[in-house]
Amino acid sequence: MLSRFPAWLKPMGRQAASLLAPVAVLGAMAAAPALAIPEAEAIKKLQVIPVFVITDANGIPLPIPRDEALVLPLYLESDRANTELKALLKSNPSLKATVTPVPLNVMNEKVVELNKQLKDKSKPLVAPVVMNDADIKQAYTLLKKEGLSDEEIKKGLNVAVFFTQPFLTLNTPDGPRGVFFLSYDELQKALSNVPEAERSKLKPRVADLTAVLSQISKAKEDSFVIFPTKEYFRLVEEGRTKAQSTPQTKPAK
Repeated sequence: MLSRFPAWLKPMGRQAASLLAPVAVLGAMAAAPALAIPEAEAIKKLQVIPVFVITDANGIPLPIPRDEALVLPLYLESDRANTELKALLKSNPSLKATVTPVPLNVMNEKVVELNKQLKDKSKPLVAPVVMNDADIKQAYTLLKKEGLSDEEIKKGLNVAVFFTQPFLTLNTPDGPRGVFFLSYDELQKALSNVPEAERSKLKPRVADLTAVLSQISKAKEDSFVIFPTKEYFRLVEEGRTKAQSTPQTKPAK
């Protein structure tokens, strides 16, 4: 019965749920109605992090019904989302579904809003961010070096964010800023541009996204940036190419 779901939200159904069952709901994210992010300005920095959501043809997300919640995976990689979509369509050929990119800050607001609208409060909508396996593995490696156990990491790590100590900084129009990465490879690429003498002083670290955003919001000044993901740059370039190829209408004389 769909009447208890807002118009913006449609469940996939039990058959579709079984297809996406292997998707990991990382740590405490599964128990929270949405991302626990403290301040609006910190949240706004997530606009350079697109997530990919399986939706119907009208852009309405298709969550997975589970025993205790409706789960809406937010994929950081479009390839991962498209793989899950193909599996879904193979089992449900008549389903009109697609993968839709949404900035993470916008998606967070939507999830909060949708949970307020749900009539059945016994099954909240949860939206775990799905990272790639390599970044999860690297996060575990770094945290184990700090003495944490697998159980402690699983409980405390929802979305891994990489940085260095002391902070690697980037020059921005507003001055130098400490930088956080959602990809370990991107962190390493940035470090490769640092002179060796300085690079050896920068130790890779990892923290949960919630802790990072808390750090950003508590800073006395705007001291940090979140580095855009590769998907962000790809979408920007696609948008630019599309705009250039679209004929412009000449103003009427």
